[in-house]
Amino acid sequence: MLTTLLIVVVAFTASFLAVVTFRPMAIGLGLVDRPCSRKQHTGNVPLVGGLAIYTAVCLSSFLFVQFDTNYKLYLISTAFMVLIGALDDFHDLDAGLRLIAQFLIGALMVFGAELYISDLGNLFGMGTVELGPFGPLFTLLAVVASINAFNMTDGVDGLVGSLSITAFVAIGVLALLSGGVLFTEVPAMFFGAIFAFMFFNLGQFRGGKYKVFMGDAGSMLIGLTMIWLLAYSSQGSEAFIQPVTALWVIAIPIMDMVSVMLRRILAGLSPLQASRDHLHHILLFNGCSSQKTTLYIATLAVLFSIAGLLGQIYGISESKRLLVFVVLFVIYNGVMMRQDTKMMNHLKSRPFRLKPKD
Repeated sequence: MLTTLLIVVVAFTASFLAVVTFRPMAIGLGLVDRPCSRKQHTGNVPLVGGLAIYTAVCLSSFLFVQFDTNYKLYLISTAFMVLIGALDDFHDLDAGLRLIAQFLIGALMVFGAELYISDLGNLFGMGTVELGPFGPLFTLLAVVASINAFNMTDGVDGLVGSLSITAFVAIGVLALLSGGVLFTEVPAMFFGAIFAFMFFNLGQFRGGKYKVFMGDAGSMLIGLTMIWLLAYSSQGSEAFIQPVTALWVIAIPIMDMVSVMLRRILAGLSPLQASRDHLHHILLFNGCSSQKTTLYIATLAVLFSIAGLLGQIYGISESKRLLVFVVLFVIYNGVMMRQDTKMMNHLKSRPFRLKPKD
């Protein structure tokens, strides 16, 4: 426990100092997020949160983690992910190009580290669902899904940070209960690094004068790390997370992404098209401030994670937990579809600009 707390402190300090160091450099290079029709913040905000988090994780890794081949490949794959994310932050890469890069980085995980999802657990109450030769392909799709799920939630101050901290804490708790050392170290690194970033992102340092955003580099780094940890910890003889529990741990990003893509397809739009139809946009449309939006969604994520952990700890069958998850998603998607209709009717009736209350 003392080692875990030390890792948190080191990662927090490294991330904090990295933000302070990188912020003026980003302004000089033009690595900033500029307001537009989809981004209604004030002024140009440096996109260095992800770079700071990755710097802290790398430093903490060299200090506290005993490297093996898989962990080396993890750091290499995340380095490429952060690079692609930073390029996207700077040049706004084509969505197709980002997808190709994500699949290639996922391939490094699946075929380089030979880490892939081989079974889905006893999802239907009839024995373990084995994926066989489809395991690597399924994992590649899961990698891309996780990366984009967290990337899509990055639309309100503190949101992706809150969601990822919740998920890392849940993984860390299950790791502690199982005695998995690596899986307390890595969540601890990210917890400390992201917590430091949120001081700046939420305007808690120097009255908001040092505000920064995470950027695609950070959200995609978190998404890749999340699927790497969940795949590693839910497969094999040393698994301590049931695959269905993983769904509950990252429920909000996954539900939001799948719902948005389904609704866009039903509307005849590209699922990759950027628009304001995510959960945080809906809450802003209904009059929530950005702070309340983050609080409400983060609270919902915590409840899902707690339900997932308790379900596994108390031995509730995987099939029952999957059924409840699917029912909740259907309800969620139905509510979101009605909100889409409400927003469209409002837009048709008079000019409208999404803006949170002060």
